[in-house]
Amino acid sequence: MMFNMWSSRNDQPSKESSSSKKKEASQGPSSSKGQDAAAEAVAKILRTWGRHAFDLDKGDAESFTKEFERWARHVLLGTTTSEDPDVREDYPDGRRNWGGLNQFVNRHRQSEKNYVVKGFHALRDVVWTFTSTVSQAFLQDQETDGHMQAHIGRLKTAVVSKSPEDMKREVLAAAEDLSKLVEDRNQEERRRVERLGEKLKEVEEELGQTRQQMALDGLTQLYNRAALDQHLEQMSALNILSNSPACLMMLDIDHFKKVNDTYGHRAGDTVICEIAKRTVLTFPRKMDFVARYGGEEFVVVVQGVNLEGARVLGDRLLAAIRQTFIEHEDLQLSVTISIGLAEYFKGDTSANWIERADQALYRAKQSGRNQLCAAGDPLPELVEA
Repeated sequence: MMFNMWSSRNDQPSKESSSSKKKEASQGPSSSKGQDAAAEAVAKILRTWGRHAFDLDKGDAESFTKEFERWARHVLLGTTTSEDPDVREDYPDGRRNWGGLNQFVNRHRQSEKNYVVKGFHALRDVVWTFTSTVSQAFLQDQETDGHMQAHIGRLKTAVVSKSPEDMKREVLAAAEDLSKLVEDRNQEERRRVERLGEKLKEVEEELGQTRQQMALDGLTQLYNRAALDQHLEQMSALNILSNSPACLMMLDIDHFKKVNDTYGHRAGDTVICEIAKRTVLTFPRKMDFVARYGGEEFVVVVQGVNLEGARVLGDRLLAAIRQTFIEHEDLQLSVTISIGLAEYFKGDTSANWIERADQALYRAKQSGRNQLCAAGDPLPELVEA
C-alpha cells in the first residue's frame, strides 16, 4: 500500500478525498504515529540496502549508496531525491513520491538481477568449455585406443599364423601407424590445452578486473577497507620472517562534519577526493599502501621505513594539506588533517597495529588537531575541541 503512486494535485478536491481527509483526522495521533513508524521502517530498509550496494554495469556502489540515502531522507523528511540539492520538487500536502520510489527500487533490483545473471552465464560458459574439452579428449582417446587395439590384434594374428616376412611387414606397418597416432594425439592435446588456456586466461582477466573493482573505494579509487585488512594480514605473515621496519598512519580530516553541514555532502566528497590525491602524491612508492578506511579516515602503510622516517613523511603530508586550497563549484575550501602513527612490532596483529595508530590519532585530535602523534610519544597537553 505504501508504494502506490500518488496522483497529481486536482484543482477541485473530490468527495472521496474529502472523506479520506476526514477519516485521517478522526484517526488522530495514533494513526500519525503509525505512519511515522512505517516511514522509519522504509527508510531503514533503504539505508540497509544502500549500505550493502555493490558495483553494477550502470554505476558504482558509492553512487548507489548515496541514491538510497536520498530516497531514505525523502521518505523521512520529504527532501528532494535529485542529486542536485538545489533542485526543488513539489510534493503536495507533504506527501511522498511513493510511485517514484517504487520505480527506483524495481529498476535497481532489475539491474542487480541482470548483473548476477550475466555473471552466472559467464561462469556457465567457462564450465561448459572445460566440460566440452574434457569430453572431446575422452572420445578422441577412445578412438585412438581403438586403432591401437586393432593394430595389436593384427600383430597377434601375424605372430600365430604368418611367415617371418609377413610378421616383419605387419610390425613395421603397425609401428608407423602407432607412431602417427601418438603424434596426432600429442598435437591434439596441445591444441586442447592451448584452447583451454586461452579461455582460462580470459576468465582470469575478468576475475582480476572484478577483484580490482572489489578492492577499490568507489569515491576515491583508493584501496578499500577489505583490501587493507588483506594487506595487513599478508604483511604480518611476512614480517615474521623479516626484520624490515614498517609503519602505519591513520589520517582523519579535521572538522569534516562542519564541511558537510555548511557546504553540503557534494563538497564533502570533493574534499575527501582531494585529500586522497594529496596523500597518494606524498606516498608515491609502489610499496606504499594508501586506503580509505571509512568516511573521512584514511590509512597509509609504509614499508622499509622506521618510526622517525615515517614521522618526517607524515609531517610532509600535514604541510601539503595545509597549503592546499580545494575548489568546489565557486568555493575555495581549506582543511587540515590529524595523523596517528604506529610502528610495527614483532608479533603485532593487524588489530593491535591499527588500535595503536588509532589511539595516537585520538591524542592528536585531543591536542588541538592539525598535527601528528606517534604511539609511545609522551602525552601532550590536551586542548579543548
